[in-house]
Amino acid sequence: MLTRRPRTSLRFLPLVALAPLVTACGPAVSSYVHTDTTLGRVVVYRNGIAYFERTADVSGDHLTLKVPADKVDDFLKSLTVVDAKTGKPAPISYPTRLPGASDGGPLLDMNIGLEPGSSHKLKLTYVTESPSWKPSYRVVLGQNGKVELEAWAIVDNTSGEDWNDVRLGVGSSSALSFRFDLQSVRLVERETLQQHDLFALAPPTGGATYGAPEKKLLADLDDRALQTAAAAESTPAQPAPVAAAAPLRTKSASARPSGPGGAHGHAASAPSVASGMVSVAPAVDVASQAQGQQGLGMDGLSRMAQSLRGTQAQVVVEGFARDDDEDKQSASLARANKLREELVRGGVNPSQVVAVGRGVQVGRNGGARVIEAPPAAATTPAAKDPGGAAAGEPIGTSNFESGNVTTVARGTSAMVSIMKRETEGDVVYLYDPESARGNARFPFRSVHMKNPSDSALETGPVTVFGDGHFIGEGMAEPIPAHGSAFVPFALDRQIVVDQTMAETDEIARILTVQRGVFSTEVQHKRKTTFTLQNRLDDKAVVYVRHTVPEGYKLVTAPPGAGEEKLGAARLLRVAVPAGGKVDVAIEEETPIFKTIDVRTPESIEQVRVFLTRAAAGPLKEQVTTLLALNKEMADIDQRIATTREQMVEYRSRMNELHEQIFTLKAVRTAGPLMHSLEGKMQEVSDKLSKATIDIVALEEKRMLARVHFQDAVADLSLDTVDASRS
Repeated sequence: MLTRRPRTSLRFLPLVALAPLVTACGPAVSSYVHTDTTLGRVVVYRNGIAYFERTADVSGDHLTLKVPADKVDDFLKSLTVVDAKTGKPAPISYPTRLPGASDGGPLLDMNIGLEPGSSHKLKLTYVTESPSWKPSYRVVLGQNGKVELEAWAIVDNTSGEDWNDVRLGVGSSSALSFRFDLQSVRLVERETLQQHDLFALAPPTGGATYGAPEKKLLADLDDRALQTAAAAESTPAQPAPVAAAAPLRTKSASARPSGPGGAHGHAASAPSVASGMVSVAPAVDVASQAQGQQGLGMDGLSRMAQSLRGTQAQVVVEGFARDDDEDKQSASLARANKLREELVRGGVNPSQVVAVGRGVQVGRNGGARVIEAPPAAATTPAAKDPGGAAAGEPIGTSNFESGNVTTVARGTSAMVSIMKRETEGDVVYLYDPESARGNARFPFRSVHMKNPSDSALETGPVTVFGDGHFIGEGMAEPIPAHGSAFVPFALDRQIVVDQTMAETDEIARILTVQRGVFSTEVQHKRKTTFTLQNRLDDKAVVYVRHTVPEGYKLVTAPPGAGEEKLGAARLLRVAVPAGGKVDVAIEEETPIFKTIDVRTPESIEQVRVFLTRAAAGPLKEQVTTLLALNKEMADIDQRIATTREQMVEYRSRMNELHEQIFTLKAVRTAGPLMHSLEGKMQEVSDKLSKATIDIVALEEKRMLARVHFQDAVADLSLDTVDASRS
């Protein structure tokens, strides 16, 4: 029998199959050593190499090895020749290959020099190229949480020689293997020095850059330009008429030539739009361009505000801190708010502009810029699997070797058993909506089993049998020693999964308040709910694969989440009753810094929710007043809308009555009816007149409420920033 060395009890069973090796390239090229030695041991590895061990009895003073010319470098890297009695290494000589010279033939003589006058017993070992061995697995489902696991190794002998009566082994490891030229003579070019100096030096060679694409820059201002913008707030704004607003053009729209510059006569580029976003003049460097360029920057902001008005385009204002700022995050957010306020004053809807503080950034010292808002990230989990090892990567070591000899003829392949053992395992379902071949609707029927050996099991196909018949095939990724693995083998659609996602923002801390704009630290929360429906008559165990995105923190998850992982993903174990349904909720959050403008209904609601958990104070009272004014304006708007709908009905009724009266004029006996209709028409007319008066009164009341609201917004101030979060 064949036994495994050095430390497991796994066994090589006798060779069970021999088949001629058929290749598309014809007969295999000879890659073995031609010499009077005995091949005693061969170990084939998964990284494209094989280890050979030979012995030789030599009575002369040398031993000649005829080595294939294209394998000389591998031999020089790994060849060892040792005297079995003394343990001394023997020197080796071989023909020198000069640069540009050919190998001189398919075989190269390598001579091993020995001491004359005595016999020698030599041991030769080396590594050379060899086809990788291939694993193949069988899993037979059992009872009471047990399965039978059988592993086979397929070895191809393409060396050109018979492996007669050798100890055959297979193995894998994380060791690297490569080609390296050791045979060729390596000449070193030396620099020729000259006495004269060089005055015309060539520049370095340029090259294409690579990396993530840059964000589209719409405007860029430094601190001087921002101060100019702040000073402009005290001057009444002169908004451009709506008719002058440049429409948002698409990428296909032709560019228009730039018009005259600002007040100082500098030429300014006309606004342009690419991919549905607005672009303005090039980045403004006020520090280097002085006063005239400042005017260009403000004019560019005005044009951009005109282009954004009346559209749904979203932009982000990024603020940056200076090195001398004490609170760099707050300072950067304040600069972003200042530039954002300029756009809002230019007529841009506050909900279109988000201000974000970036703190200190290399290459910048203060200032702010406007960039296009990034598109919503598409869910492509298959493209992101941070911790998942690619199939075929070695994750451990294994070495299975025969304890007795076997024979594999040249040009044939052998299939040998390397393991057959009962192990822990069961049939479960694996829900994998993230990987490339996953399914977002149905979980895969899978074998969840444990590797019972002390060696890693390599990537290979798995055939699953149950109750004496075939039930599916899967692919096993590398399984560490005594590690667990999932092997999906069928998609029976007996478990249905519905996935929903909701995102919310919750204010964690208010940093500053200026003109109704709150600079806040917000917890962005994302809640994913999986609804699992079991169509089976038996209970099913489902493992849900879920990866927490980078930058997020897991807040809420089912008990035991993360105890078992698949790469970087957590596996959530869920037991679904027969014919039942189970909901699994996962909540994640990440902190972001952003501005909240109370002039938008969504933002004022966020501030209200936050202040309900805060202690009483002036800010809370001010926001309560704003909420009351906001509710009053909403009620007035609703009443105006209702009244306008009534007016439409009144006009429709009056037209109907008018047609009826006009028709009855030709009927002599219709006097009483006509008189009644005229009375109804007068009644409807009075209601229409009253509704018109009510509309005017409501609009006046709405205007007063809006003035009060804007005044209260301007008076907002922050007395404390430490309102605790519940």
